[in-house]
Amino acid sequence: MSINKLLRSRTTASAAGFTFLEILIIVTILGIFSAIAAPSWLMFINNHRLKLSLDRAYWAMKLAQSNAKRDKTSWQASFKQVGESVQVAIHKSEISPAQVPASEWKSLEPQIQIHTNDTTLRLVDENTNQVRKNGTVWRAMFNYRGCPVYNQTDECGLTSLQAKGNLTLSHPNLKNGDRCVIISTLLGHQRTSKTQSKSNPNSNQKRYCY
Repeated sequence: MSINKLLRSRTTASAAGFTFLEILIIVTILGIFSAIAAPSWLMFINNHRLKLSLDRAYWAMKLAQSNAKRDKTSWQASFKQVGESVQVAIHKSEISPAQVPASEWKSLEPQIQIHTNDTTLRLVDENTNQVRKNGTVWRAMFNYRGCPVYNQTDECGLTSLQAKGNLTLSHPNLKNGDRCVIISTLLGHQRTSKTQSKSNPNSNQKRYCY
């Protein structure tokens, strides 16, 4: 037998003898890494979706406030839960949420939810835009000077303290990971925050995003 044939036969035998074992080792290693990395990856993705949704909600309120000052009339950012999606629309307050064309309602990231127990924006009737406990839309409304108001014609500071408030967003797979947009003053200052370990000491109800 020639040297070349001998080398080829040994190579073939070696490949045939170790290929299956190598595959098993690779599959095992991949399985271990997947088991370790998958939960962390999913948490990263869900956190990213929640943060991105919060940013969009924040800028929706900012845009409503800016439009109100530009047009010298009240505007609002409206939010509603539709299945597993949160939708937002920015419109003049003289138009009810139900009158806003479907194409102008924009969805936030998948699986994001409005945390109803930790949201203090005004809940309104979708058809009348009037405050209702059984309403289906949360609104942040700003008057012609960009101040949050309870009624469309209210002046800055001459309105209910309930004109302020927060929108809290959550993800079902992120425990204690809620994030919120807060209208913190009657001049319209807005900020973002996340779930705290203790409830808000200034609230009569247990609210953790403040």
